[in-house]
Amino acid sequence: MTAPSLPELRDLLADALALWEVEGRVRIEADGLRLGPALRVLPAAPAEHPVRWWVERPGMQGKVQRRPCTSVLGLLRSLRNALGAETGEARRLRVARPEG
Repeated sequence: MTAPSLPELRDLLADALALWEVEGRVRIEADGLRLGPALRVLPAAPAEHPVRWWVERPGMQGKVQRRPCTSVLGLLRSLRNALGAETGEARRLRVARPEG
C-alpha cells in the first residue's frame, strides 16, 4: 500500500481540523505539511520503515519534539493530541439493519 500524496494528506488533515472544530490551515511546503505556525508533518525516508510520517512540534527549552507515526490513524491521533482538540463524544457512523 502506498502512502497518500501530500495533496491527499493535506485534504484529509483539513477535513480532520473541521471535524475537530479546530481553526487552522494545512499548507504544503517543500519538505512536508505545515499546520499553523508550529506543527509540521514530514514524510519518513524509506530507510525509516515502518515509520511513514514524523510529526514535529515545539518542545521544552526550544527543542523540537519529533513523534513517529506508522499509520494514518496514528498520525491523526498525534495531531489531535498536539492541537489539544477536545476528546468529547466521538462522532461515529453506526451501521444497523433497518427497523421493521
